[in-house]
Amino acid sequence: MKLEPECIGCLFNQVLKAFELLNPNISREVVITAQKKLMKYLLNFNINEVAAPILGKVTYNIIAELLDNRDPYHDLKIEYNLLVLNYFEDVLNLIEKAEDPVLKAILGSALGNTIDFAGQHDIDIISDLENFKLEDLAINDYGKFQNSLENSNQLLILGDNAGEIVFDKILIIILKKLYPNLEIIYSVRSAPIINDATIEDAKFINLTDLIQVIESNDAPGIILSDTSEEFKKYFFNQNGVILSKGQGNFESLYGMEIPYKDVYYLLKAKCNLMERIFGVKIGDLIFKKKEKGF
Repeated sequence: MKLEPECIGCLFNQVLKAFELLNPNISREVVITAQKKLMKYLLNFNINEVAAPILGKVTYNIIAELLDNRDPYHDLKIEYNLLVLNYFEDVLNLIEKAEDPVLKAILGSALGNTIDFAGQHDIDIISDLENFKLEDLAINDYGKFQNSLENSNQLLILGDNAGEIVFDKILIIILKKLYPNLEIIYSVRSAPIINDATIEDAKFINLTDLIQVIESNDAPGIILSDTSEEFKKYFFNQNGVILSKGQGNFESLYGMEIPYKDVYYLLKAKCNLMERIFGVKIGDLIFKKKEKGF
């Protein structure tokens, strides 16, 4: 995705929000210094280049530099993972007993993308999942997803955040039971970036004991030129399906030609740009098959 007008203000606001979350007592001078560094980078940025997730990487590298911490979200990510792991068995049992376990697991995976763990630790995951229905998806291509899985031999899941990765593990458990011949691969970031899941998170929740976990790149999305040959092999496998989690991955794949693949986006609309692109409202949940132009 190229840089859009809605993105500029959002980037500067992300800087402020990050410092408020990570170090609420930080001085205004540090916050403004970070915003000025970002502004300087944007002044020289070619607006015809693909912007996401490059600008996200630049933004959070500036934040990490000024905090003198390569992984400022590290402790929060552990907290997110532990929070959801506390509900793991209950969520898994609920999904296994559902009329359509795959659908319920997809809804759980979508729910994982909606929770603001940092600001809302009194969430009721079980109640939310019990009351979460198909109609809660503003765009629903679940039927197409089922058809794709039935006609494929491989599924690559592009992971998003810590905490959310636990819901993805439950989805994988369900899929392995119902599609035993389906090879499932999960990708994480190759280095810490924001609260995105890394191999450390995958090992922490024992996902690496369940399936193959590979690394993509060190940005909040996919920069194909920075990914390994292993990642490219699975990404371009002609008889496979891609499930792309979250807005960062969507912004990376939006408009990209991925021939001979069925690609699905599962995300929450979190900004005005997503409203415009999908024709939904902020807060809506989307499960959409990638089409020409998407």
